[in-house]
Amino acid sequence: MSVVMVSRLETVYLEADGSLTLPPWVLQACAFQPRQELVVLPVEGTLVLAPRGSVVLEASQVIAELLAKEGVTQEELLAALPEERRRYNRERYPDVS
Repeated sequence: MSVVMVSRLETVYLEADGSLTLPPWVLQACAFQPRQELVVLPVEGTLVLAPRGSVVLEASQVIAELLAKEGVTQEELLAALPEERRRYNRERYPDVS
């Protein structure tokens, strides 16, 4: 898996029919192919696109099953997220925090 460093942001628009056109550089960076089936995963107001059968999708399914088995709800995870982000940023970027 390669890591793509974002060097620019680009605005795209959601069409009336719900379609979204991704810029060519995004398609190339993600190695998306025309007509490729992608999975859309909404996470707290953010969309994650992953090719069907990707490692990310498979891992998320395993994690979801484990959390369900332990009785951890999505609401509990989302409630803990702001504090976890603060903790991560303090540890990862101590000079900025």
